[in-house]
Amino acid sequence: MNSSIVILILGMAVVTYLPRFVPMLVLSNRKVPEKLVKWMSFIPVSIFSALVFSDVFFWNSEVNVHPLENVKLLPTLLVFYIAYKTQNLLWSMAFGILGISVMVLFTSI
Repeated sequence: MNSSIVILILGMAVVTYLPRFVPMLVLSNRKVPEKLVKWMSFIPVSIFSALVFSDVFFWNSEVNVHPLENVKLLPTLLVFYIAYKTQNLLWSMAFGILGISVMVLFTSI
């Protein structure tokens, strides 16, 4: 392993650690306003939604909402339904994997 790889790994460690450590250091002895806490509680859901929906609706480098051309669309709707009804992560994942497998199997991709 050469020195540039070690520097790269250390740099990635620093930029991963600092965004977690600095807010904790700055806000540890302060009272955070309730509105800020509520606003910050939506950040993980927003990021996850952006990642999921960008993957579901983009197929072959374009937006595709046709359920027979985009094999990810129907399994996603199935997962939402199962998650809503059961509120069980295991069942949601199992039906998602099963759904995407069936779609890939029966469509020529």
